[in-house]
Amino acid sequence: MHRFWTLLRKTGPALILAAVVLGPGSLTLSTIAGSRYGYRLLWVVVLATLFMIAYTMMSARIALVTKTTLLEAARRRYGRRPAAIGGIFGFLSIVAFQAGNSAAVGFSGHALFGSDPRLWVLLISLPAVVLIWSPNLYTKLELLVRAVILLMITGFVGTLVIVGTNTTEAIKGLVPTFPDQAAVFLALGMSATTFSIAAAAYQSYLMREKSWGPDELSTEGVDCLLGIAILGSISAVVLLTSAGVLGHIQTEVLSAQTMALQLEPVFGSAAFYLFTCGFFLAAFSSLVVNPLIGAALLVDGFGRDCSMSGKPVRKWATLILAIGCIIAALFGQTPLELLRVAQALAIVAFPVLGFLIWALARDRSVMGSHRNSIWLDVFAGAGYLTIIGICLNYLRQLIG
Repeated sequence: MHRFWTLLRKTGPALILAAVVLGPGSLTLSTIAGSRYGYRLLWVVVLATLFMIAYTMMSARIALVTKTTLLEAARRRYGRRPAAIGGIFGFLSIVAFQAGNSAAVGFSGHALFGSDPRLWVLLISLPAVVLIWSPNLYTKLELLVRAVILLMITGFVGTLVIVGTNTTEAIKGLVPTFPDQAAVFLALGMSATTFSIAAAAYQSYLMREKSWGPDELSTEGVDCLLGIAILGSISAVVLLTSAGVLGHIQTEVLSAQTMALQLEPVFGSAAFYLFTCGFFLAAFSSLVVNPLIGAALLVDGFGRDCSMSGKPVRKWATLILAIGCIIAALFGQTPLELLRVAQALAIVAFPVLGFLIWALARDRSVMGSHRNSIWLDVFAGAGYLTIIGICLNYLRQLIG
């Protein structure tokens, strides 16, 4: 554990993105996948994590080489319109995602303490606003995300060690396959929660917060690899734990009590509180980081100050948080359906931002000798096809 903590402290910007990757949607869908299909969708988490690492690395390298942000680089290369479109779509994407995060926070507060979930949405959103406007925000976000990671490791990894894993079935689960038609759409939903292009795009802004330049190209590679891989691994562990515990009892994931059952082999009656606290921290970290992403993309799309401590970002982030809070309060008491809808709506910006990252990272006139290698280019292309698949799944849900 000491070596892991030392490794964790070496990660920086990519760890902030962990707050997006390891949100309530990721925990919920990974739990559903494990309880419903056992190990057979494990490959989805692994592949989505690899795609996320690739796009996060490309976004970071764009920032380090050009010494600017993603949308500023796009504005210089392609003009104002593509940058503005990317900013607007990114903003709308985050607004949709924020409603799910707000609902999840209210869901956690209700599960732990009772009362109306909408009241908890309002109460917990207040400290989120205070945090957004507080000094040294970047440092505080890193500490918050590390707390989430340690709690998840304590709960899920500890349980997995006790419950064990069917190694043969887990290896089979690394082979892409769909048990049934419903699994296809669940897999696309899982991909959307882990492979978040809006979050990957934000890596270029975090490079700016750290004041990193071309000399940190190798450091950035390690940071992206470790930060995203750690969070992808936790999503995989949640799936494995759910498969090992909930898969045997064939129960449907509909509540915090049901999802918490996967921790009972180790924590007994305290499992509910541990899981719900973890779910709350995951939701709260996403509640804070997501508005910062949407705000930065919007203001940068129009060429304004997009620094985390700048007033434009903080004002728009507060507005995003307020909109998410209002939508969650109006929706009602059960957030699971809202989480699913929000995950679908949140990918509206994926094709635009994904294209800008991929196009800039492979452009010799922008990146020079640091442009994508052939292998990274091919893998990024496969990732973009996945983005298109996620969008088509959204259209299916919209029509349905």
